[in-house]
Amino acid sequence: MKKDEEIMMEYRAGSVDALEEIFQRYKKPILNYAFKLLASFADAEDVVGEVFYILTSRKDSYEPVAKFSTWIYTIAHNVAIDRIRRRKKIFFFWQKKDKDGNSYEELDIPDTRFMPDSSAQENDISSYVKKAVDKLPFQLKEAIVLRQYHNLSYDQIAAVLNCSLSKVKILIFRAKEALRKELLPYMEELR
Repeated sequence: MKKDEEIMMEYRAGSVDALEEIFQRYKKPILNYAFKLLASFADAEDVVGEVFYILTSRKDSYEPVAKFSTWIYTIAHNVAIDRIRRRKKIFFFWQKKDKDGNSYEELDIPDTRFMPDSSAQENDISSYVKKAVDKLPFQLKEAIVLRQYHNLSYDQIAAVLNCSLSKVKILIFRAKEALRKELLPYMEELR
């Protein structure tokens, strides 16, 4: 099996089949990564589209100095961050004036993403883990998602997040500690 870097160089040389191979290898991982960060399937699909648009438009500037996966996850990271920034600019749709009309208060919109379909699903540990991961601060969430769900090395995560290796270690340690604390009651419940 060819390495990703070789396939990207083939695409850079003009092979359309190479682009198809890259797409098949990375469509689902990038979709999952974006979904875990954005908690919106529609946004995650948009991120995949933008990532592959950027990949095709920057194919001539690609150099295989680092792993291809690091390069494509860096693009996905940047696209997801841009999407989050755009979300923050439209926060007023989710707020309303208080009774005095002076300040804003958040609308109480129920989060139905984690409503169980059955009582069996309530006991499913994976749903507890997903909820706990979603509660993490963004940097911790992103580091743990890249490590646990996408098996990137600490060095690769440092490259994607554009930070030091020691910061990645701290982020992952803090994420694991926060998850342990959050999931401890569920683990005791299952005993």
